[in-house]
Amino acid sequence: MRDFIDPDGCRWSASVGRESYGMLVVLLVPANGGGVRKAMLAAETRLEAQQELQALSECELQERLEASVPWEEPYLQQ
Repeated sequence: MRDFIDPDGCRWSASVGRESYGMLVVLLVPANGGGVRKAMLAAETRLEAQQELQALSECELQERLEASVPWEEPYLQQ
């Protein structure tokens, strides 16, 4: 798990999660109790996902937050 602060000063926790169809995501949980968000990870295993999350810089965590969608929202195929 990683903690970071966004440009607005809000603290977030980032951890690895799994979608029901097996895709690994980073779960983004705001400390203020707002809605959980998710962003895709490239990893294929949980261990790889943990390593990917740990390797992200603060800037990359911000980018994942900006690209994230609400937890309940499915990803659209592009």
